This record gives sequence, structure tokens and C-alpha cells, in this order.
Amino acid sequence: MSSQQNPAEPPNFSWVEPCKLAGLARPTMVHHYRYLLDHGIKHLVSLLEIKPPNYEKCPELSLHQISIVDFTPPSRSQILQFLSIVEKANAKGEGVAVHCAHGHGRTGTMLACYLVKSRHLSGEEAIKEIRRLREGSVETKEQEQAVIDFHNYIHSGCQKH
Repeated sequence: MSSQQNPAEPPNFSWVEPCKLAGLARPTMVHHYRYLLDHGIKHLVSLLEIKPPNYEKCPELSLHQISIVDFTPPSRSQILQFLSIVEKANAKGEGVAVHCAHGHGRTGTMLACYLVKSRHLSGEEAIKEIRRLREGSVETKEQEQAVIDFHNYIHSGCQKH
């Protein structure tokens, strides 16, 4: 390995919606952030309780923090906040990446909720699809239930489209 300055794919990175939304594990190096920027990602949503290291060295990347305790599900308001960030960024042609520590539980839960809304999937279908796209996603029964509950909320007529 020659230069650490070249953009390198962040750990557990994959697209869920090409050029629009990706998931990953916590980025730690400047070249991880460069990789995101080089692939059209202008917004990084961190689901950790602390900010990821070195993000301030890439000021072109907007950091959005939604703190969720490890192995717990997001609240409905946190899910809606995440989806709002994605929708606003995508409307401007900007990509979004979301991460937690390893890119599985909290990240997978948010990504599954995105699939519920964007692809009109049931909670169960969204969980199955996100696990197909990102193995190990949505780790706990509580996280699974959050996706199912979000689907029920969307389809109850309480959520404006």
C-alpha cells in the first residue's frame, strides 16, 4: 500500500440507492471521507453518540448527528429526521451516507425505514431487502419492531407524503 492519501472505500460501505443513499461502518480516516465526497456523497449521518474522528478535516462533507444508543431502535422522530435529511439532500442531487459503529444495527434500521418509505415495502420486506443488500443489518428484535412500527405509521395516514 503506497499512499494513504488516496481515497479508500470506508469499512462496510455499500449503496442502498446508487448515488443517493449508502451505509457504512464508522469512518475513521480522512481518505474515507474523501471517498464519500468523490462518490457524490455530501452528507454524512452519524448515529453514534460521539462524532466520528477526523470528519472536520473534510469541511465539504456536512455532518448530521442523530445519537442512538447501541443495540437500541431509533425513535419515530429520529427516523423522520433521517428521512428528511435524505430527501432534502437528494432533491439537490447530493448523496447521503449513514453510519453507526459497524454499519449493521442502527444503520440497517434507518436504511430499512428508508426502503419502507421510498419503495413502499412492508416492514418485513424492508428488513429482508436490507439484509440482502447489507448482511447483518437490523440486529435486534426491537430494531425489527421499529421498522414494522414505522411501516404501520406511514400507512396509518399520519405521515404526509
